[in-house]
Amino acid sequence: MRRPMLARPGRPEDLNRPGYLYEPKLDGTRAMCYKDSRLIFVNRRERDITERYPELDFIMDIKAGRCVLDGEIVVFDNKGNPDFRLLQKREQSSPSARKLLSARHPATYVAFDVLMRDGLELVSAPLIERRRQLQSMITEGKALRTIVSSTDGVKLWELAKRRGIEGVMAKRIDSVYEEGRRSPSWIKVKTTRTLDCIIVGYTSELRPLSSLALGLADAGSIIFVGKVGTGFTDAFMESLKERLDAIRVAEAPVVNPTDQLVTWTHPEMVCEVEYLEVTPQLHLRAPSFKRLRDDKLPEDCTIDQIRDGG
Repeated sequence: MRRPMLARPGRPEDLNRPGYLYEPKLDGTRAMCYKDSRLIFVNRRERDITERYPELDFIMDIKAGRCVLDGEIVVFDNKGNPDFRLLQKREQSSPSARKLLSARHPATYVAFDVLMRDGLELVSAPLIERRRQLQSMITEGKALRTIVSSTDGVKLWELAKRRGIEGVMAKRIDSVYEEGRRSPSWIKVKTTRTLDCIIVGYTSELRPLSSLALGLADAGSIIFVGKVGTGFTDAFMESLKERLDAIRVAEAPVVNPTDQLVTWTHPEMVCEVEYLEVTPQLHLRAPSFKRLRDDKLPEDCTIDQIRDGG
């Protein structure tokens, strides 16, 4: 399986760089698309998620016998914006409910890169050439699109903020595809301050699940960065506690367990939180839970997200 190239966090001033292409940062599930005799979709955890998206049957719309595409599976809302909650609702539903949701809120695969085409390896080709190859091999439709791009990052940033889109990606036009690496050649600039955090436990002060304990990876260890207790529904918290109870551990998985009221869990689940700022002690101030990220790996939730700008 191929491992996706990852981006470094950036700031709005990074959207003025010459020699870059700028794309909207789509709020969905990152997935490699493998085409051979059929289509297979694999997420960042290297899990085959093909059966979740029966409507992504666009094998005839790719002009290649075999290829590997990189892209994002998204569900668009009625305004044409990616809506991760609609996507996640599908992913957490039973097969029968998922079928109904796929008819009501169909998914779209938005391709933004190609790693191989009919046996020709393209990872060493510059982005501008890979993009040309991608455009020449895709017939766009409801289930398959290619990413839009611009050379004006500032203008795209303003549009993203107005429409409530997650952010903007900046990619150097001469960059190669660095499989499995978080590269400075790709920069992600978010419209809000969010972090992908490792769930390391929970507390039960007022309810069976009052808050989630959060951690970030740092040089082979996990640093405790605080707790989040807002942004949940009661039904969600109940189902989440069942999952967390199944992975409880006796010892803290973090190197600085400052809260003794935490029930610790194995650090395998990831969530995204929005926050106001980070204290000098590297604790999140006013965090709010946004969603689980079953498509992301704990080792990707690094302290560099804070150090590089969140």
